[in-house]
This record gives sequence, structure tokens and C-alpha cells, in this order.
Amino acid sequence: MNINSNFWTNKKVLITGHTGFKGSWLSQFLKYQNSQVFGLSNYDVISDNYHSMDKNIFTEEFELDIVSDLNEIESIFLKNEFEVVFHLAAQGIVSTAKSNPLGTINSNIVGTFNVLNSINQTSNPATLVISTTDKVYLNTSINNIESDHLGGQEYYSASKAATEHIISAFTNSEKKQDLNVGVIRSGNVLGGGDGGKDRIQTDVINSLKSGEDIVLRNPKSVRPWQFILDSISGYVLTAQYCNDNRKDEIFNLNSKPNNDYTVENLVKAFINSWTSKKVNIVHKDSDMYESEVLTIDSSKANKLLNWRAIEDINSIAYKTVKWEKENMKGNNLSFLQIDEFLN
Repeated sequence: MNINSNFWTNKKVLITGHTGFKGSWLSQFLKYQNSQVFGLSNYDVISDNYHSMDKNIFTEEFELDIVSDLNEIESIFLKNEFEVVFHLAAQGIVSTAKSNPLGTINSNIVGTFNVLNSINQTSNPATLVISTTDKVYLNTSINNIESDHLGGQEYYSASKAATEHIISAFTNSEKKQDLNVGVIRSGNVLGGGDGGKDRIQTDVINSLKSGEDIVLRNPKSVRPWQFILDSISGYVLTAQYCNDNRKDEIFNLNSKPNNDYTVENLVKAFINSWTSKKVNIVHKDSDMYESEVLTIDSSKANKLLNWRAIEDINSIAYKTVKWEKENMKGNNLSFLQIDEFLN
């Protein structure tokens, strides 16, 4: 399965959380495909990519809270009759979930229900793709497939696992016949313009910019690293698949070769791409629970979507560093990197 430009041309697409890291890249990716791109956000999270990108790519941007502004979000859905919706708006930081569990629960569970309920009231056929996380699985140490048990040992993963149960209950009991729902469980995504608080890439890039030591709390942790455009292409292919086949589906997105690398391996790749000078890496103990190993199996996405991650750790580091250094000069490389990725 390939990205179908004809499918996306003039398609009316809404992206919730469009100001975030994934949301802003997805917005640019779909504008490259000549879609009509709409954005919805409460603007609490603004990625470096969104901050520096051309906002004229949006047909319209809506500012509201998907948890509390229910009447307004329902009105937006009914008025615009979006053909495809990508729901990325969520509280996605593990440390924030620890300090503000109720806000995380509301954002991830109630917010998702409100989006499901709003799109379900529209009269046109539609496809909804919802982003959850690779952290929804109960046993994080095995190579999980989509049918494995869900669970969570801290508030972030627990809220996302609960969100998936809500999605399942909704699709089984209330979902209208001409609504197709895709769910994406994606690995740790890297690329230029993140800037999110308490993310490993942001901490490393900020340290490299300032010349300070890089502090790591879990240097030996293994994560399913993947490049932003590898991830985004999976979201787009999922929307095409669910629309074309008129069905609901769940997909893991993971770059298997990159699952052999620890946090420390990743950081060294960033350092090598940034500078030839020595950079100190400092290990710091943390009392925050995080799984030591996270792996997920993407065989289903490989088979049904023909999706595979292209970029390895070194190319991810190189492209991220190139984006960040150009951004320091006032240039946003996202469209150029999208063009290189697709061509």
C-alpha cells in the first residue's frame, strides 16, 4: 500500500492537537498531499515545528478544549463534515501524568470520548484515526502484538489503556455504520521540532545548543525509536486502509532494527551528528516508574499496510540535527524533509 495522493487531494481533514509535534508534522504532510487541513487545539502544547511553520497551510484553526468545550466541538464537527479526522490531542508526558493524574485522565479518556461522540453525530461517511501509545500493553517486556492484554503501571499508560477500552466500547455499541475507526500504537517518535517538556530528544538538543552536560535518568532503557515521517506515513496509510476497506483496525508501528538501541545509544548518535567535540553524559537516578524495555510487533502493519520504517538511528539523528540547526537560522525544513522522504 502506498500513499495515495489522489485520495488526499482536496480531502477535508481535521487534526486535533495540530500544534503538537506529531500534529504539526502531519498537518504539513497532508498539505503536501493537497488536502484541506483544519487544526484544533487548546494551544497548551506548541511544538517548535508549529512555532516556526507557515500557518497559511491551514484552511482554518480552532482553539478549544476537547474536554470542557463539548458543545463547541460538536458544532465544529456538524458544521464542517470532515471526511478524515486524526485525533492526536492528548496529555502525552509521563512526568506530567504523575504530577497531574486527573488532568491526564480527563484529557486522554474524556477528550477522546468527546471526539468519538462528536464525529458520530455527523451525517457524512468519515474515517477517524486515534493515536494512543506503545505503552498500553500490560506486559511491556514482550514483543506485543495488537491482541495482547492492555494495562498500565503508571498514570500515563493506564490512561491510554483505559482510552482504548472506551474506544472499543464505543465502536461495539454506538458507532454509526459509515464511521471507520483506526487506532495507532506508535513507538517513541523522533525528529526536528519537538520541544516537548521532559522528552529525551528535547533535553539532548537543548543541552547540545547550550553546551551543557546531557543528563539521563534511564540510560539503559530500550525504546521502539522511529523517525517522525515513518510514524506519520503509518497514520496516513491507516486512514486510507480503514476508509477503503470500510472497517475498524488497530496497528502497532515500530521500527524493529531501531529496537536494539538504548537511550544512551540514541544520545551518542545525536552527539556524533551535532559536534566532533566531547560532550559529557551524566546519569541521574529517578523515582519515576518507566519500563526498562518496550517493544511492539508491527507485522500486521507490514502485511496489511505495506508499512515499514525506513530511517535508522543514525539517519534519524542526522536529519533531526539538520532540522534543528537550520531552525536556529530561522528556516523550517519540514516540507523539504517530507519531499525527500516521499521521493
